[in-house]
Amino acid sequence: MKNRLIALGGVIMLGVLAFVGVAFGIGGGVDAAGDDAFRINGTTLTSYLGTDAYVSIPDTVTVIGEEAFAGNETLKGVTIPDSVTAISYNAFKDCTALANIILSDRITKVGPGAFEGCTALTSAQIGKNVSSWGTGVFTNCDSLAKVMLDEENRYLTYYNGAIYNGTMTMLYQVLPARKGENYVMPETVEEMDTYAFWNLQNVKNVKLSERIGSIPKYAMTNMGSVENVSLPNSVRAVSERAFANNEKLAQVAMPATVTEIDKSAFSGSPNVKIFTAKGSAADTFGTERKITVIYEKEYPVDFLDSNEDLEELPDVSGSEENDTGVTNTTTVTTITEIESSADDRSDTDTSEGENAGGFANAKNYIHPLDAPEPDSVIGKTIISTGKAVMLMNNHDGQVYGLPDGVKADVMTETEAAKKENGETQETTPDAGNQKTDVAISYDESSLESDEYIAQRKYYRQKSLTNYEISETIKSIGRLAFAESGLKSITIPESVTRIEYGAFMSCKELGTVTIPDTVTHIGTKAFEGTKWLNEWKDKEPAGNEDDFLIVGDGVLLAYRGNSAHVQIPEGVKQIGSEVFKGHDEILDADLPASVVKINAEAFRNCGALTGLTGCEGLETVIRGAFYGTQLSETNFTKGQ
Repeated sequence: MKNRLIALGGVIMLGVLAFVGVAFGIGGGVDAAGDDAFRINGTTLTSYLGTDAYVSIPDTVTVIGEEAFAGNETLKGVTIPDSVTAISYNAFKDCTALANIILSDRITKVGPGAFEGCTALTSAQIGKNVSSWGTGVFTNCDSLAKVMLDEENRYLTYYNGAIYNGTMTMLYQVLPARKGENYVMPETVEEMDTYAFWNLQNVKNVKLSERIGSIPKYAMTNMGSVENVSLPNSVRAVSERAFANNEKLAQVAMPATVTEIDKSAFSGSPNVKIFTAKGSAADTFGTERKITVIYEKEYPVDFLDSNEDLEELPDVSGSEENDTGVTNTTTVTTITEIESSADDRSDTDTSEGENAGGFANAKNYIHPLDAPEPDSVIGKTIISTGKAVMLMNNHDGQVYGLPDGVKADVMTETEAAKKENGETQETTPDAGNQKTDVAISYDESSLESDEYIAQRKYYRQKSLTNYEISETIKSIGRLAFAESGLKSITIPESVTRIEYGAFMSCKELGTVTIPDTVTHIGTKAFEGTKWLNEWKDKEPAGNEDDFLIVGDGVLLAYRGNSAHVQIPEGVKQIGSEVFKGHDEILDADLPASVVKINAEAFRNCGALTGLTGCEGLETVIRGAFYGTQLSETNFTKGQ
């Protein structure tokens, strides 16, 4: 079994037990709030108008709605009934007296900022089925140093004052009151969530994992007590306001591998120095912006992880037998095999009239949300941005997900590019000479200059209105024409790759021709262009015209609003961010032609409960389903 360490001392246990006793009124010391203090719409609690210190939510509620208790400064304890399955955005924001919280095993979703600003919160217990975890759940919880996580939870990991996803490849949040001056990120971590280091109280030194490729926007903003940060050689980019508003930040060690630094990266951090190599991009960046650049470290060479009651690193790489008797395997070294979900279900059962061949192709198909249910079913509801859209009943199993037997490799963009190029997944010891940027998936130095338009080659050249790409060019680099004055572009058939942001924010670019030879289009390659904006602005047609398919079967954009999405036959790849934020989507049918789902393709599609089809699916890029009810653990390649 995968080891889960539970941060729970005797004092905290007594505190939790005491809270449970008080919340349930044991000893007769508390009067529950009357039902007239609750405003309930259907089964969603929209607001609480009472002033009681201890509140019991009615058991008719399934969703604690957005900001339902926000700003309640008298609330000290709340009893959440087993009927509740989701806690929405900012539900308990700024409940400054709330000291304890217990999230039962029935809860599956905790929305962004759910307990933001609960400054008195010292104890949080998280049940085994919480699988959807929002951004900044415990932001500004100044007293929260640790949480208690059910050892059977496969979706989250707690370790040494921080919360990660189940395989510890994503850092969600370092808890604000984490004890110890040094935080050393586990080497399994590849990504950081927004606000991951927000408002720390004790941590002074931070060292990141060698797998981190970029510092996302706001990830290390407003870090409170942090004074020194050490970036590894794997980092290539520092995003918008990544280190902003850090008054105590004294030094950031930034290796020469960092080639992209947003102009606002250090806004509001007046005392920071950049430690880097002479002549590096960081050296130039600091000099141009009057940020002190130094060439010798001013902090201890070795960061040793420190925390009160320092714990052993959880084992997230072993085998685990799930509830169905299937053995799951996770390999941390390559991150190409992942745990399969214990709740995987077969879609071959046609007893309810469903057809395993895909909902759009099934003549008599009835979606699970529309199917008639026996009297024993309590009800149907879903929690997504405050809307009821998900089937809920008295069964414990997963009601929708993937067709039985769907298997795909789950990997980073770099690993996928190596696979497509026939390269091995092994890394070489000399990390300094590797091109590991997830958006540059091969070694640019191996390309002749007449075969490659270099990254940022024509970046922000407003006078460049026309450009003819040579027929010898095979690849267009990152941000090659971004924010330029281009008005039209014809990409020749020699080109196979268009990298991240290649034409991003070319506001006058109204005509684009992409040949069938293009097999890779990076994230935001055409974001903010006149061409793409005009296409998206057209009214949805409710048919294949709502899908922008370019190149060799690359689905670049979607402008529909259907709950049941039928991806057209012939699409080979679902591009990055295509369906991002479409919270109306309940499910998507993938034809056999689809072999790859790219990064963030379905990000924040909160109502997405499953896929159908998927017969040809081979590769899923990490983060494709972030913020949805699907997980990368649903894909079990090689089992």
